[in-house]
Amino acid sequence: MASHFQIQKPYVLASLPRPFDPTTGRYVVSEVYGCAPGSRKRKRHELAVGIDGEAINIYNVSSVRLITSYPVPPQSFFSCPIASIRRKVEETQETSRYTFAATKESHEYKIIQFKDHVNVSGNTHSTTKSTSLDPGQPVIHVTPIIQPAMQGLASYQNPSDGLLVVRRDGKLTYLDAETLQKKWDSSPASLYQDLPEASKADFQIDFCFPAPLSELIHGIFKGDDGALSLFPDIRHSVGVDAEVLVLISSHGTSGQQNRHLHIVAVLPPSPTSTGAQRQGIVQLHAVPIPSFAKEETSAVSYRLDLRSGSLLELRGSTFSMYDLTTSLPRITSTMELSGTTSFLRLSKTSLLCTTPTHLSIYNPIYRSLQNSVPIDLDAGTGLEACLLAAYFSRLELAVAIVDTNLVAIQLEAPIMRTRKRRAEGLLIDSIGRGVQLTKRPSIRDTYEEKETSVFSNYLPGSIRGEYWESWKADEAKADALLNANDICGLEKLLAQKFGVQTQSEAQTLNGVKEGEPLSSKANAISWVWPKTRAGYPPADRRWILYAISRAFQWNDAFPDDPTIPRLICQLPQSDIINYLVDAGHLTLSNVRSALHRQLRDDEKADSFLAEQIVLRLADIDPSLELLVAYISATNLGAVELLLAVRTIMRSLELVQDPKKPPPKLLTNGSADEEEVNGKGEGEADYQNIGMELDDLEDEIQKTVTYLNEDAGTRGNGLSAAFAKLGNCPSISMITSLRVTFKPEEILSLIYLLRVELVRGAWTSRYLDTTDFEKDSTLDAPPDGIVKLLADLLGRCVDSIGPGGWLLNDAVLANDETGDFIASLKLEVSAALEGLEEVVYLRGIVGEAVKYCEASKKPRVDDVVDKMKPILLHVKDHTTQALPLGLKTKDRIPSQKIVSGGEIVDRSQRETGHLRSQQVGHYSLERIAI
Repeated sequence: MASHFQIQKPYVLASLPRPFDPTTGRYVVSEVYGCAPGSRKRKRHELAVGIDGEAINIYNVSSVRLITSYPVPPQSFFSCPIASIRRKVEETQETSRYTFAATKESHEYKIIQFKDHVNVSGNTHSTTKSTSLDPGQPVIHVTPIIQPAMQGLASYQNPSDGLLVVRRDGKLTYLDAETLQKKWDSSPASLYQDLPEASKADFQIDFCFPAPLSELIHGIFKGDDGALSLFPDIRHSVGVDAEVLVLISSHGTSGQQNRHLHIVAVLPPSPTSTGAQRQGIVQLHAVPIPSFAKEETSAVSYRLDLRSGSLLELRGSTFSMYDLTTSLPRITSTMELSGTTSFLRLSKTSLLCTTPTHLSIYNPIYRSLQNSVPIDLDAGTGLEACLLAAYFSRLELAVAIVDTNLVAIQLEAPIMRTRKRRAEGLLIDSIGRGVQLTKRPSIRDTYEEKETSVFSNYLPGSIRGEYWESWKADEAKADALLNANDICGLEKLLAQKFGVQTQSEAQTLNGVKEGEPLSSKANAISWVWPKTRAGYPPADRRWILYAISRAFQWNDAFPDDPTIPRLICQLPQSDIINYLVDAGHLTLSNVRSALHRQLRDDEKADSFLAEQIVLRLADIDPSLELLVAYISATNLGAVELLLAVRTIMRSLELVQDPKKPPPKLLTNGSADEEEVNGKGEGEADYQNIGMELDDLEDEIQKTVTYLNEDAGTRGNGLSAAFAKLGNCPSISMITSLRVTFKPEEILSLIYLLRVELVRGAWTSRYLDTTDFEKDSTLDAPPDGIVKLLADLLGRCVDSIGPGGWLLNDAVLANDETGDFIASLKLEVSAALEGLEEVVYLRGIVGEAVKYCEASKKPRVDDVVDKMKPILLHVKDHTTQALPLGLKTKDRIPSQKIVSGGEIVDRSQRETGHLRSQQVGHYSLERIAI
């Protein structure tokens, strides 16, 4: 059994002070990051909690202690979460902690900076600065921008010397992180100028998330940096280690709330730029995401998962997961989580949600409930004011704010056999735990177009009530039409039930025979078949079983006589048979269900029932078009396919048909004389002439079918059957061959497959001229055919055994052992010759192929720059040659790291020197930079 995700009882980490105004005050919580010189930001086990009108407290979750506290004015309110980062100073043991807060005091927006500097001796120096922002929309996010130091800028040595402020209307302000002086502003038009139907009045930013560009490329764009619209002039300015912002904007038009996802990067100052030139933001990517009705104004919260490239959204009680890795984001999962107030992502397959009374863990992929526990705090209060703040995977700890307490929730994932924790992401962990839908979705409520689901029309009914009465009335009406021999009325009724259109044939009165009443032709109808089999609408299985039970009948007159067929077709010329075959409804399960009351226990085997179906279809249509349609449209197993192949082979006289007598040998006529003596001479002559006329008519009909390209129909049937047999398991096909085929029939099938190999030019030499080269209109067969034929040949040999194959082949050769051994020796020699040619050809082109694959393989560490092809120059420019030794050369990067961790561009002189070292001695290759 699958183990459960354990949720321990929550406990209080710390008691938070109440806001200055408890009626309007609130708490804002954010994570704390740390960074060292030359490295990226990393999440620390710390939380920054802002209390309106009181202070900013930073707590250490692992040690459960208060690290520091910064007071704020009583009249201030936090407009967004706190941004706090702890940095190490280069080449010293000193550390600095920067904490930025966006507050609102009356009608003024401010940015407050709290800085703690700890020197080598351990003394702490604290400073506080603040600056006012321009009037406008509230601040929704503040983030320190970390950019690598640029070469040639002596005054720009601190990589984190920048603070980006995001306003609600899309305006971005860049401040100096040390002095809080404004460097530049970005207009909201840079975000919505390329969006259709966007207006300045209602455009707003709903979500902001900072992320490293490299992680965003690997997560959302799957390592393909070409998906980002990086311009050539800023390609080297925005590095892969830079931070970008992921924004979600919304603007409403005509009752619809349109949303877009933006990826925005901050351009660092350029050594060649003057003043504010070349500084600002650039929109790297913008794509629409599924929108919602403008009336849905429920509270919404987002979470972004870069590793899986997904966006999580909780709008009211509806949870949605969007896949951002596709060209257009799409919804991959939706759950109705009634009463959910907050959620937190634990892993790709685990989601922690809170309700006023429970803590629950869901699997968003399979929409299942992994575990749920009731919450009962010390005071007996629920989780009405619960806010899930952060999750620390290494500690397996989730932190939330409940009322005025900072609460920790210990989570334990199941343990695998290797004693490692894992998330419950397997399907077996979700079976039996599906989330129940509160309301059955209605197609009319969601779609106004054509209904596409079968279950939206045909729901499981009851055997009582109106449904049963309507079914019995329709069944009695159809039986009355059949008993009255009104086949036209029955076809019209069933066509209506199957959703197939019909048309009248009253206009074709020229074909009425003499003596036939006019009304019979006037009432005739024909079914209008769709262009493809996918055009058939879904049908009720009850009517399908009814049609099978009335179109076919199980013969109980002579059940023990094998010469009399057990399955009889009552409506051979009706369109009902054509519909059942062409729509793929004539399966073994449907036939067995329709005739289950008439079948005996020994007749329920698949081989017996399938043989009866195939033989009846062949008898109904001697041209075998109906049988070929049965092969193509129906989901068949190995038994049905082999029986259909055998029937087609019998029609082509490749195997002996048991219905036809074997060819008569030459006799002295004694039997004919006895027959003539027993009967009158005139009667005998009359019978012989009649038999000869019947045989001649059969031969003429067979010739006409061949002239009408019915042989091509049989060939198409064999091709379709062989293709489906290749998809069947080998064991089932071998077992079915042994049950249904005789040894000589298996040998005939082997011979047929060998002929297909010869006709497809698979056994000829590569340099030999074939029909495909002589006739340009012919197309060579696909390469997958030879694998299919080889697999079928191997299964045939396995079914009869190598010994039986050789023995029966020798017997069929009329005991001419010498000829048989000679032909077998020739085939083995041809196979060995082919293997030798393959090995020889592999030795010639193998190294060249490996070289091409190695030269085209991209570098792992080269993310932004695409690998350019290496140009080879030889003495004769018209000659194309591969490098000597077929060895690929390592790509020389365009940048290098010097002392101090600075990244500089490599000069052309140094690049040429390094490339010259890769060229061997006495080489004809010319170095081209």
